Parts: sequence; C-alpha cells; structure tokens
Amino acid sequence: MQSYLSHLRSFSREARLFLLALTIFAFASSVPGIFFNLYLQALGFDRTFIGVTATVSQLGGAVASIPAAYLLDVIGRQRSAVAGALLAIVTAIATLLATSPVMILAIQALSGPGIVLYALAVVPLLAEASTPRERTTLFSTVEGLTTLALFFGSLIAGGLPALAAPLLGTGVESAEAYRAVMLGSLALRAIGVIPLALIGDRPRPPADAPAHPRTISYFNPQVLMKLETPIWKYVLPLLLTYLGGSLIFPFLNLYLKQRFGVSDVLLGAVFGGINLAVGLFTLFGPFVAQALGRELAVALGAFFSAACIILIGFGSAFAVVAAVVVLRAGLFNMTLPLYRALVIDRTPPHEYVVVNLIYSTAVNVGPTVAPSVSGYVQDHAGFAPLFVAAAALYAVAGALYRLATRAKAAAFKVPDDLSAEHIEV
Repeated sequence: MQSYLSHLRSFSREARLFLLALTIFAFASSVPGIFFNLYLQALGFDRTFIGVTATVSQLGGAVASIPAAYLLDVIGRQRSAVAGALLAIVTAIATLLATSPVMILAIQALSGPGIVLYALAVVPLLAEASTPRERTTLFSTVEGLTTLALFFGSLIAGGLPALAAPLLGTGVESAEAYRAVMLGSLALRAIGVIPLALIGDRPRPPADAPAHPRTISYFNPQVLMKLETPIWKYVLPLLLTYLGGSLIFPFLNLYLKQRFGVSDVLLGAVFGGINLAVGLFTLFGPFVAQALGRELAVALGAFFSAACIILIGFGSAFAVVAAVVVLRAGLFNMTLPLYRALVIDRTPPHEYVVVNLIYSTAVNVGPTVAPSVSGYVQDHAGFAPLFVAAAALYAVAGALYRLATRAKAAAFKVPDDLSAEHIEV
C-alpha cells in the first residue's frame, strides 16, 4: 500500500491533467454509451443497420489512419489529442442531428479520423508522462478513475430520458428524449478538452537518445519487421479478445431490453454496476500484479470471461445474469491495463508510437468487423450463436495470452517493485 501511494504522489503534472481530462470524458460518455443503440432502434432501424453504424466509424478511422499518422508527426501528440477529441465531439453531435440512414452512416464514417487521431496520441503521451516505476499504477489509475466516472454517469443517465420526455412532449423511450440527453452529455464532454489542452509539450530527448521513428513509418514493412518488440505475438490474443467481445457487448443494452424487458433506469443501474466493478477492480490491478504476476492474471481474466459469457447468454434469471455481467466486466477489465503496461515495459522508448499503433490496430479489428456480423446474426438467428462464438474466442485468447507473456522481459526494461523480475510466476 505504501508503495502504491508513493507512486500516486510521484505522478507528473501531465499525468494529473490526463487523469482529469479522461475522467470528464468518461463521465460524459456514459450517456451515449447506454442510449445510442436504443436511439437508433427508436428511429426504426434494425440490428443490421445498428451494427453497420459501428463498423463504418471504425472503417473511417482505418482509412484515415495514414493521414492521421502524418498529422501526428506534423503537429505533435498533444495537439493531435486535442484535435482528435474535438473532431469526435463535433461528429457525434452531427450524427444526432441527422435522421436519414445515409447521413448517419456518412457522419459516422467521418467520426473515425477524430477517434483515431486521439487514440494514437494518448498512450504515448501517458507513457512519456511516467517512468517504469509508477507506470503500472498510472495505467491502472487511469482505467479505474475513468470507469468510476462512468459508474456515476450511468446511474444519472438512466433517469435522464424520463426528465427530458415531459419537457419535449414525447415518450420516455422516444428518439427525441434519447437525442436530447446525448446532446447534453456531449456539451459536458467538451469541457474535458480544457485540461487536455493545458498539457505542455514534452522536452526534446537527449541528442544521443535513439531516434523515435516517424509515426508514418508504421506503414513501412521494413520498419515493422525490424522492431525489437515482439509485438505480433502480443497483439494476436488481444485481437481475438476484442473480436469476441464486440460480438456481444456493443449490443448489451439491446440484449437486456429484448431478453428481460428492463427499464431505462434499471439499464442505467446495470451499466453503472459494470463501471463501478471495472473501476474498483482496476484500482486493485497493481496488487493482483504483485500477487499473481501480470502474465497469469491476464490469461485468467480471459478464461473467466469465457465462462461468464456462457452464463450471460443462457442464464434464465435476470438477477443472476446482471450479477455475472458486472463481475465479468470487473475482473476482465482489471487485467487490460496490466497487459498494456506489460507490453509498454517490454518496449524500448523509441518504439512507443509504432508499438501503440499496432496495439491500437489490433484492438480496433474486432469493433470494426464484429458489430455488422453480430447485427446480421441477431436479425436472422438471435443472440445464442454469438454467445457461443464469443466464449470460444475468449478461451483461445486466454491460452495465447499465457504463451505470449511467458518469455522473460527484454533487457532494456527498467526494474522496479512492480517489474516482471519481482512478480515472475
């Protein structure tokens, strides 16, 4: 505990500003996280279309990845993070103001560049704002505080449509009520850009330090083949994990509404419980890393998720299903920042940007491909086959996580009290 508190006190000014910005973003994003799919359904769209909206956003980001990487090199990471956050907010507002399917899909595609630009900048900035000594604590604290903000945001969000509907003269579950509360949340999210904009530029590295590759070099096969970091074996289980999760969890609100007929208030409580569990469990991530080792904890998280997904898909009692949903979210998401910190610790500083790009690409494959597939399957065969497929993907990913992390950390890793040398299983 003393070591953990020492790490918290040692956070830099940049790290503290990040914590504030990301917490505000999380609090505000809880509203569209609960209601966006319900909003599209209230407009009359089927599950296939709802899945496609998620896919086109990811595809837009993929198409924009090369110009986004170039822009990151030109204007820097901090400005890129701010620009990406603002672009994501503006396109989200435009999506809610559009009602035709063509316009919604077109704007969703345009939202991708902002999301990608922000994502490319944030993790390298966080890594540079910390040292190996407190990095695991920082990554876990970021995840923990933002998900706690999502918890409180979700609890509040569940009752907002009921407050907005009388003012608008519409039903509680109407598209107009959902749109109004989401627009309000986006205004709040814009406030989070302020601390992000206050983060100063990082000092230039010493002249004898290894040169950071230009971000655009991510697309050069010769550069990728010469990476010191064995990133390809690290991202394969991550890819499978997000592929499996994206078959189910983007549609969790629709699933619970369809299967159990829950109200918006109860739905908000379930999502709040998910985020509270994620936040609390993630804050304990460093202690789990010390007790089990990050390597074993990540693999166990994937195996446990596979079992829970079966219970969620085929359990008959809502209370049991909701409890398993909350518990799975907490335990599995606790391991994700541990895995990210492990990969960063095994990456030389001059490869942070390129490794983060590959890592982010792997994370985004599932959310790009799976929602459209899931929506189509839901319209034609229901949820059952999706739960079976997701559980299988998590189980395979668990085995691959274990294989990928068994190797000893690279020589450039700086030892500290949370390093692999001290927690090797």
